[in-house]
Amino acid sequence: MTAESVSPKRRLWAAGIVGFWVLVAVGTIFTGAALWVRRTFGVISVDQLLSNMNGGGEGAGGDALVAGAVAAIIVVPVAITLALAVVVEMLRRGLRSKAWFTTLRTRLFRGVAIALAVILPLGGATLFGDTIGAVDYIQASIREKTLGTTLADFYKAPKVEPGHSDGGSVVSVGAKGDSGSGAAKGKNNLVLIYLESIEDTFTDDKVFEKNMLAPVQTATSGWATVPKLDTYEGGGWTMAGIVGTQCGIPLRTATSNADNDDLNLLGDQDHQLDRFLPGADCLGDVLKDEGYHNVFLGGANASFAGKDQFLSGHGYDEVYGLEDWVSEGETETRAEWGLSDRRLFEHAKEKVKELHDAGDPFNLTMLTLDSHEPIHVFDYCDVDTKKELTSITFCSMEQVAGFVGYMDKQGYLDDTTVVVMGDHRKMNVEGGTYWDELKDRDDRTIFNRVWVPGGVKFAREEIDQLSMYPTLLELVGLNIKDHRAGIGVSALVKEQDVPAGSILDLDSDEYLDVVKSRSVSFYAKMWAHGSQVTAAG
Repeated sequence: MTAESVSPKRRLWAAGIVGFWVLVAVGTIFTGAALWVRRTFGVISVDQLLSNMNGGGEGAGGDALVAGAVAAIIVVPVAITLALAVVVEMLRRGLRSKAWFTTLRTRLFRGVAIALAVILPLGGATLFGDTIGAVDYIQASIREKTLGTTLADFYKAPKVEPGHSDGGSVVSVGAKGDSGSGAAKGKNNLVLIYLESIEDTFTDDKVFEKNMLAPVQTATSGWATVPKLDTYEGGGWTMAGIVGTQCGIPLRTATSNADNDDLNLLGDQDHQLDRFLPGADCLGDVLKDEGYHNVFLGGANASFAGKDQFLSGHGYDEVYGLEDWVSEGETETRAEWGLSDRRLFEHAKEKVKELHDAGDPFNLTMLTLDSHEPIHVFDYCDVDTKKELTSITFCSMEQVAGFVGYMDKQGYLDDTTVVVMGDHRKMNVEGGTYWDELKDRDDRTIFNRVWVPGGVKFAREEIDQLSMYPTLLELVGLNIKDHRAGIGVSALVKEQDVPAGSILDLDSDEYLDVVKSRSVSFYAKMWAHGSQVTAAG
């Protein structure tokens, strides 16, 4: 039979069959993607998806993670679809040869096919959309257009004024006198340690096999804490935590601004950014202007998700990651992941001594890695629990505790503010390590401990990561106008002591609307090269 002899009706039928299976494949691909994301990261946000999707696995699990994604999202769904197509077609031909298809049965068969062609892709797309918070994304855009309130209405670049922090909750900042370091100049050094995926619930030995945070709790005994420090709505991953606590704004992808797709290209070796959120005035920028030397030490590849561009573009003078440790001959690494926490803190001891001996104020920021899944047990960690991650987390906290003890022994705590906090809560993945332990808990907050020479007392017990930014600035002794930075308000001051116009004027629902707003014009300025947003409005 030649192509010319095939009737239009037969061609239409063939096209219908192909179209049906294409739609089935689309549905299975969406479903596979949703299940893989839930199993790997849990329920996430559109911003998290877009800001990490081009990372290529670099610093995020390596080739194994990428291979797993390709298999779960493309290979398996397509293979299932092809197998079903073959089975159904063989069954259809067999029934046809037996004259099973009456007019009624044919119509019924086609009706079922049409229904499935609609239900499967829509169902898969719905599941995927629910997994990445697509509905929230759309609703936020609609609310913003309806109400007109955005982050820009509450954003304030921090202004450092003469004198020490007057929040009334920092006692004797820099009071130790002439120690040859930053304290001699009326401001403390800063050591900021982000703990990978560490939350307060990990101290509960009635829920978990042991108190995973016991070592760092002991090392920081008597230190202050924000009782209820939480992620901001839409956050919950490392770069969101870093940007939130150091810039006071949610990390928004370039999809907030249709004319700027820089952030979507992060991790793509052919599209490296010169600046990351150049319009924002962040922690490193402020400290550098105040004479601080800023250093970052991390175990993972510094380029993943644009971390190196963010840090180097916002006042950090030195940024170290996996590639640097490998070049120095480090062997206690996971090739696809990063340097062990034990070796990271050995480098940190050397660096903090170097910085302190130099006599200038400094900010040493670190990010741990061991407690990030997928699980890997380094030789220095003895596993004595059924769930390996429980022992791994405990071992990581031992390294943190050892570093804190080292600083105390060297006398560095006399002129240094130290903040130890999780970068976000544990990503609770369906069927994951702690799914059963965490899925029903509503008391999950980010672990944090704070040391300030002379003492510190927080005025507000409950804040999110966006208010940690002005809090950090005041903890080192800087006097910040109105106690505001980004959209955050320092936890060192009571609500009544903050001038009107801040987020403290909002109720919880209004604040949630602001944080979730897409703020397109605001982020257009934040991502515009050479720009800087300075004040609300």
